[in-house]
Amino acid sequence: MRQPIRGSTSFLPPRRTGLIGAVGVLVLFCALIALRAAVLYEVTDGLADCPICMAATAAQQDATLYALLLVFTGLAFLTRRYWLQLPWLLLSACLIFVYAIDATVTKTLTQRLYLFDVIKFGKELSAITRFSNIFLETAAGKLALAVALVGIAVLVLAALPRPSRPRMSIYCFVAAVPLALLGRWQPPTMQYIHNELLLNLLAANLNLGVDKPYSAVFERKIAEEYAPPQPLCEAGQALHPNVIVVAVESLSTHHSQLFGGFRDLTPRLDAMAREHTYFPDFIANGFTTDGGMIAMITGQSPIPQIGRYQSAEAFAGFDDPHGALPEIVHAQGYTAHFFTTGDLGFLDKSKWLKTLQFDSWEGAEQPFYEGWKRRHFNAAEDKALYLRFLQWLDARKDNAAPYLAYVLTVSTHPPFINPQTDQPDELGAFRYADAQLGMFYDELQKRGFFSNGILLVSGDHRSMSPLWAQEQQRFGSSALARTPFVVATDLPIARGAIASRFSQTDIAPSIADMTGAQSCRTPAQGVFLRAQPQAPQYITHVGGDRRNDVDIYFEQQRAKIALDGDATRWIGPQPENWRQIYDGILLDRMRRGAVNENIIDEIVRLRTPQPPPATTK
Repeated sequence: MRQPIRGSTSFLPPRRTGLIGAVGVLVLFCALIALRAAVLYEVTDGLADCPICMAATAAQQDATLYALLLVFTGLAFLTRRYWLQLPWLLLSACLIFVYAIDATVTKTLTQRLYLFDVIKFGKELSAITRFSNIFLETAAGKLALAVALVGIAVLVLAALPRPSRPRMSIYCFVAAVPLALLGRWQPPTMQYIHNELLLNLLAANLNLGVDKPYSAVFERKIAEEYAPPQPLCEAGQALHPNVIVVAVESLSTHHSQLFGGFRDLTPRLDAMAREHTYFPDFIANGFTTDGGMIAMITGQSPIPQIGRYQSAEAFAGFDDPHGALPEIVHAQGYTAHFFTTGDLGFLDKSKWLKTLQFDSWEGAEQPFYEGWKRRHFNAAEDKALYLRFLQWLDARKDNAAPYLAYVLTVSTHPPFINPQTDQPDELGAFRYADAQLGMFYDELQKRGFFSNGILLVSGDHRSMSPLWAQEQQRFGSSALARTPFVVATDLPIARGAIASRFSQTDIAPSIADMTGAQSCRTPAQGVFLRAQPQAPQYITHVGGDRRNDVDIYFEQQRAKIALDGDATRWIGPQPENWRQIYDGILLDRMRRGAVNENIIDEIVRLRTPQPPPATTK
């Protein structure tokens, strides 16, 4: 009769089970590497000359992780005592778990699994649950579930005690050496524009300088060198039209025949653009919804505050109401309102909107949405959002103050569920969103809105989906930053296609220019609600593919600032005032300071009993 392993309990399986579990873990990780390589092939197919080379490069880079798994396995075989094996078994399980999630995130959002994203979104359990439930209905979700079930079975076996096999340990350690060296090699394919997709998971997370603080010496140097630009001030138009800003979730140039040239998912938006004003060279300043909101509402590029990616605070450093839309329109007697169907508790939007001094804000809790089906972020579909706004509009008195409304849609958020069929269908989801936007436009037209009203429509950011080859060919490196932008009004502004390059941060100064007797802006801001639009001198874009980099667009060229603490540097062509741009961006980050709140503080705060609120008589 076989004796139980020393240090274990008698009910555990025999030693052979531990060997089977170890082999199963190594085979499972091979399968996951092949799965991630397949995902990279799909992502780069049509973009790279050799997508199979990209898939092979991803597998080659992941050899480092396989070497790490072999080391964990070898260490577990060094002892027969289970409590000494357990740490290495758990580390192996964690490595496989996060690797599988990373492959899933890459497949779903074309993003890597970053620790700071886990921190940022980790406390939003209800949103994660809803998103996961919807994702599991997709083909990728079903594949992920199947892999997870197989993986759980293998990991259960792997967690069982293993026999002491010193020779097996040596084999694992020896095999890990060439794999580690292979993973360190940087083949020519690593020069790919989105090489973070190719890096192994640990390298992608360690290769981040965006949250590095600056030294006091470096801060003094930048402050002493900085020569601030003169603000651009001029007479405004002193007009008081009602203004509606619609941010369509994930709306991108590749969805539009007019803007992208090769897909026709937004015929109503395209028709609206041709009838009024549109911007074929428009840049989204961020890569997430919160980044788009920051740019469109505050007029600032969402360059992250130091430490922001280690925080759960998505809007950290952008809560100063000065220069934001509510302050701009309040000065002219307007009211400012925010509408969405999503959960305003997600990323603490309601707290931020209150700080920015919106007069009202509403989301999923609005009674109007009772009876509507809820999907991700507890949101009703776009049709409900537009009908709710029209209800609010019709209830206003004729002599009410002019208003500015910011309307944020949700229906086209990944994984792109078509509300008409409840099936994963990106094409159908955007056709639906376009039809509802067209309905909204028609209803505003019936109400005579455009005679003294302006409708601005933009995507909040480019969709988190693989680049199309046609995008890459037409727009080059700026393809990941592009969204359509349309302005519909009967007021006397420039009509047709505006050739100059503008961005989301131009919305606030343009509204200030339209409504005020005088307005001022920075060189990074333009104005377009006039007969002669004036483009910004340069535009900044914070990308999701390389979190350290801030893209700088100027004179049809592109450079970047690589954020890396005191080693921050300018890379690429330099405009005449490049040093002023560089110093200004760094000094702004320094003045906004570092985010103090982090995930540990958040956990402590949630677990610490809070005193009851004070009462007054």
